[in-house]
Amino acid sequence: MAGYYSFFITAVLLALTPGPDVLLVVAVAAKEGFSKALQLTLGLASGVIFHTLLIMLGISALIIASPLAMNVIAIFGACYLLYLAYLTWIHRSEQANETKASVKGSYYWRGVIMNISNPKVLLFFLALFPQFAQLDQPGYSWRIAILGLLFIIATIMVFGGLALITAKSAQNFIKNPGFKLTMDYITVVIFIVLSGLLLYSTF
Repeated sequence: MAGYYSFFITAVLLALTPGPDVLLVVAVAAKEGFSKALQLTLGLASGVIFHTLLIMLGISALIIASPLAMNVIAIFGACYLLYLAYLTWIHRSEQANETKASVKGSYYWRGVIMNISNPKVLLFFLALFPQFAQLDQPGYSWRIAILGLLFIIATIMVFGGLALITAKSAQNFIKNPGFKLTMDYITVVIFIVLSGLLLYSTF
């Protein structure tokens, strides 16, 4: 049980560490409000289920052992991030309000796809989870599942809290077209940088 506590604290600290996901959640919260940022957070957290299952089934190790598979995942992830940057760019004007609403409604799935198409997350989980799962003891798969659940809870707690604080702080500006336009530009830059970093770290 002490191992689970240690893992949960580790997961919370990792979630609090400034990184691309944190920046994106904060940017969405500032631009769209808490609801959309929470959708993104739940999407990112749901991606953890996918990676946890891969570890439980032993598939993640096979994927990591294949440079081709890792490259394909990285290229897909980078292209998807560029696609999100493109969507944000073309829908930045107020003239696209009607179309924008349908695009904004997909923040959950954006989070899911961003998470599962990032090979760095796969590498990170495969390095972290076995340290707390006691490979030499029975019930290894169940312990991996519990660790995955704890990581999901930590992610939702931290990202959700940051989203709420940011949304509350920005609520006086969120209806300002100039502010929203600035946040759109920032979001585009974040997506492009994430795409570049993903390719750079893979190749």
